[in-house]
Amino acid sequence: MSKARFTLTLIVIVSAILLPAAFSQKTDREGKAWLDTCSAASTLNVTGIWKDAKWGSMTLNQHADSRQVIGSGDGWIITGVASGTSVCLLFSDNAGRVAYSAKLTIDDSGALTGSYGKGILSDKSKTTSMRLVKSK
Repeated sequence: MSKARFTLTLIVIVSAILLPAAFSQKTDREGKAWLDTCSAASTLNVTGIWKDAKWGSMTLNQHADSRQVIGSGDGWIITGVASGTSVCLLFSDNAGRVAYSAKLTIDDSGALTGSYGKGILSDKSKTTSMRLVKSK
């Protein structure tokens, strides 16, 4: 077997093992456990239409006196919780598989800033910054 063919075969095998694991985190299991770690009493309400340069527009709804957040945007189903001055969000597909998660904190301008990463955020996650600005 040539070196190039061996490398290609190895890439295919590793991808077949790792890709399903990356998208096997479910909102009702691992997602719920992660959201449970965002447990501070909420001091904000994120209901509204929010915009981000990369993600476009997303709608978030949070009932009065509730920490629970639901919404949609960029083709994702969004679930989350408000925790203190932050919001923890899961972005999942129609099958309930978590694709991304984000932890954002309200800043002085009223924007939600923080970071998101693939799957459920952890100390080892590679993250990208996110800034959601509320539409008026």
